[in-house]
Amino acid sequence: MINLLSLSKKNTMRITDTVYNSIKAAIIQHDLSPGSHLSVPALAEQLGVSRSPIREAVQKLISEGLAYEKPRKGAYVTEFNTKDLLPLFQVRLVLDGLSAKLAAKAMSKSLNSKLELIISKHRNAIDDKDPDKFTNADIQLHTTILDASDNNPLQELARQVYDKIYVAMKARAAPLGPEVSFQDHLNIYNAIVKSNSEEAENAARSHVEHIIERMLKN
Repeated sequence: MINLLSLSKKNTMRITDTVYNSIKAAIIQHDLSPGSHLSVPALAEQLGVSRSPIREAVQKLISEGLAYEKPRKGAYVTEFNTKDLLPLFQVRLVLDGLSAKLAAKAMSKSLNSKLELIISKHRNAIDDKDPDKFTNADIQLHTTILDASDNNPLQELARQVYDKIYVAMKARAAPLGPEVSFQDHLNIYNAIVKSNSEEAENAARSHVEHIIERMLKN
């Protein structure tokens, strides 16, 4: 079931935006799994809104590639495979490098604390053999670095790419193993906390390059 955001009248967001955010979050978290039918009547009933904002939200998800439309059958959640991910990671190679570079330049005690906590969760998830916690820590690390870049155009572009990759990660389609990912992330973390922007950029690009290399071997 979708973990709905509040749709009360006190919510300052437009209903369509709230609906969109709710459905998008459900897709990323796999409350709506790949291949699920995005039934407008069912979603309208579940969210307690009219069908119009549901249609608008679904169309936006289709335009972003998180959903697709079947003629005369409606919309469905996109199912990503490794082949679909390759061009996304090629774009992410550039975006992640710039994000890490800017985050290193904006290094602060607060950012250090956030990243240190995420790295700790990351390690614990691997030791506990908990793939969901590992994936969540992975997502949290990259989004925290992206937020620290303090560059709105970069953040907007990156999140469009990240969302699709995160849907695939939940489906275990992402090809890099947890130990290799952790070491790559540790390298990125160490460079950022040292405020070494060049090293941070190289470490972030190297991480994505490892993923691409693995994908091309499969």
